[in-house]
Parts: sequence; C-alpha cells; structure tokens
Amino acid sequence: MGLMPTDKARAELFLAPFVTWHLVRPVALLLAEFALYGVCVFCAVVSTGLAAKFGFAFVAGILTATLGIIGHDCAHRGGTRHQWLNRLIATIGFLPALHPIGRWAHHHNQVHHRYTAQIGVDNAFSPMTVEAYRAATPLRRAYYRYQRSLAGHATYYLIDIWLLQIFLPSAQERATFRTRDYLDFAFVYAWLIALVGGLTFAAHALNGQSYGAAFANAAVFGLAIPFLLWNLYISFVTVIQHTGPAVRWSMPTGRPTTPEQKMRGTVHIVFWEAIDLLFHRLMQHTAHHLNPIIPMYSLKGAQGSLEKLRDDVLVVHWTPAYHWRLMRTCKLYDPAADGWCDFAFQPTV
Repeated sequence: MGLMPTDKARAELFLAPFVTWHLVRPVALLLAEFALYGVCVFCAVVSTGLAAKFGFAFVAGILTATLGIIGHDCAHRGGTRHQWLNRLIATIGFLPALHPIGRWAHHHNQVHHRYTAQIGVDNAFSPMTVEAYRAATPLRRAYYRYQRSLAGHATYYLIDIWLLQIFLPSAQERATFRTRDYLDFAFVYAWLIALVGGLTFAAHALNGQSYGAAFANAAVFGLAIPFLLWNLYISFVTVIQHTGPAVRWSMPTGRPTTPEQKMRGTVHIVFWEAIDLLFHRLMQHTAHHLNPIIPMYSLKGAQGSLEKLRDDVLVVHWTPAYHWRLMRTCKLYDPAADGWCDFAFQPTV
C-alpha cells in the first residue's frame, strides 16, 4: 500500500494534478443541458399523449439531476477559475431542482464535506447510534425506522434535506442570512412562478385547455414529476455513497473530518460506464471528498489514481442485491464496536 496524505493539505496536494479548470466546457454543458431541459418540460406539457408526456417528464427529471451536478461542481469551485462565474453557473444549474445556491453551499460544502461521516453532524443519511435510539421517543424511533426502509431511502432527501433545511429553513437559520441569501431565494421563487406560469400559458394557447386544466398540466408534468425524479435520484445517491456494510462513521469531534475518516466513510459506487458518464462521474466519490475542487471531467482519472495507490478504497459494484443488503445491514451504528447493528442491537457485520 502506498503512502497516503495524513492531513487535508497533503490530501489536496496528492490530487492537485487533476484540478484542471476550464472556461468553455462548464458553460457549454450548462447551456446545452438547460436548453434540452426546457424543450423536455415544454413537450411534456403540450404533448397530448400520456406516454409522451411521461416520457418527456422523465427525461426532464434526469436533466434536473445532471444540471444539479454541474451546479454542484461549480459550487465547489471546480468549474472555472472565476468565482463569480462559478456561482452564476451553480445558481442556474440548481434552478430546476429549486435550490437556492447559498443554502446548498452551506449544507453541502460547509456541513457535509467538512464533517463527512460524523454522526449527527453530517447530513448525508447519518445513522442513529444505539444509545441515541434507546433514548429516543417512540415517534422518533418510528420515523427513523421509516428512514431506514426502502420508502424512507426514496424520500429522505426530499423531506429531511430539501424541505426542512434548504427550501423552508428554520428561523434559527434565517437569523444568519445575508442579503445574498434572500436574493438566492427570490431568484428560485421567481423561477418557480415563471416556469409554471409560462408552461400554463403554453398549454392554454397551444392545446386550448382552460387555465385551470393548463395549470394542473404544467404543475404535474412540467414541475412535479421532474422535480420528484431528481429527489429520488439525489436520495439514492446520498444513501449509497455514505452508507454500506463497509462504511464507517465516527462520533463528532468538533473538528473537520480527516482524510482517513473520509476514506472510511465514502464509497466509490460502480455503475455501467454509460450511466457513470451520463451523471458526470458523480459516483467517483472518494477522490471528490479528498479534493472537492477536482472538476467532474477529471474525477475518473483522480479516482483511478487513488485506487492504484491505496488498496483500502471502498469500491462497490451496485446491484439491487447489494442495496437490499445495505438496507438490512445498516440500521443503527455502534461507535464502541465501530460497526453496524440491527434494531435489536445485534451486530450485522
């Protein structure tokens, strides 16, 4: 096994050759995918056949995810050398996902990446400890058990992250807002009104629908279905990248997670090459956590280099059987044993 950086600075230095900023590539990707997204939501609303409507809405959902990945990349400063342009790309990329960029950057960059796999701090599907579960109320236990079910995996991001932390932040969080944060929210709300309003008018003008029917059509096929598909995708990604039989979490330390802890708490999920490429290499995740500035088009090389250097990188070829095993194995976490257990407090790995 080769040498591995023991602190953040050396970890970033190790992968520094893969930090290759571009100007045209992220802008071109954003414009192409956003234009295609616009075509899909328009066609989803104005098409008259139900199969076509669902088909276009499904593709719009995929594009909502890929645009979000472009936004994610630039929010990490992995797009261009210009921070103002990175923020602009990230802001636009996250519009179909209804994410004010400032809230995303806070919860993803400042919380998840800084405190990766720290129980109760990291928001990437953090497990409950045995002690916390024993002390929880019956209602809290029931909701946590739902979260660890297949249905809970599907709705985790929508409810626990987007709704409660990003779209409807608490009064405590709003107390820290700056003018830029309010502008981010205003931009997303204006986009939401413009999207549904424009699609409603299109359905009324082109299909002769009443405004009520046109609004319902726009809200369901132009907004809700693509948005819910994005949430299903990001929930799935959040679960599998930081939860698994071999994944290890740690108790909060009050300090940022070390590179070694990031290695233990992050998984490179392997899919077919076409899927990996479609979703902009987001699954090449260990290298991303060691150096988040690496752009998406350099991640595969960075991950490959890391796996050649270390033989303890967590790599999993995803299958439905693996996901079923993950669900059965990863219920509670026992920090004393440094492993997973079930709801009867029995070790599962």
